[in-house]
Amino acid sequence: MGKTIQVFGFPSVVPAETVTKFLECFTGQGTVYALEVKQSKGGNRAYAKVQFTSDRSAEYIMTLAKKRLNYGSSYLRAWEMDVDLVPRARSFEHNMEQIVLHFGCQVSKNRFSVLRNVPNVSVRFGIGMRKMYFILRFRSCDYKLELSYENIWQIVLHRRSLAPKFLLIQVWLFK
Repeated sequence: MGKTIQVFGFPSVVPAETVTKFLECFTGQGTVYALEVKQSKGGNRAYAKVQFTSDRSAEYIMTLAKKRLNYGSSYLRAWEMDVDLVPRARSFEHNMEQIVLHFGCQVSKNRFSVLRNVPNVSVRFGIGMRKMYFILRFRSCDYKLELSYENIWQIVLHRRSLAPKFLLIQVWLFK
């Protein structure tokens, strides 16, 4: 799958099929993978979130918009989006299975108070993913705890003399 871009400047009432046909006139038939048309906040213009089948098609539309891309009498602008309409399948760089997850809080420099232990947890993460996923099983149901890298305050590796190693992940809590 290719990039997702946002194209702004369509008239307020334009069907998704019309936008798809318009864009595919430039990029070729079947190059739009997913498309969503929304009204702007002012309500007099619409924008389209478009996910293409290739990066090349998205870059071509953005290049045309920089030069001058018109839809009727409307001048269109385009830019790349961070989030895809249809999420790409993620491959995790690192997987850890059969981990025991301890929920609690650090009460002093060398002391951690455990509120709850959860056995048989899977941890999945990767450098470019910017998230850590903890898969917890409870009463034959899987639950996913998603921890964003922006919320991690620090990660510290602890090892006591004979006890196993453990990571302490401290997160920011916002109200």
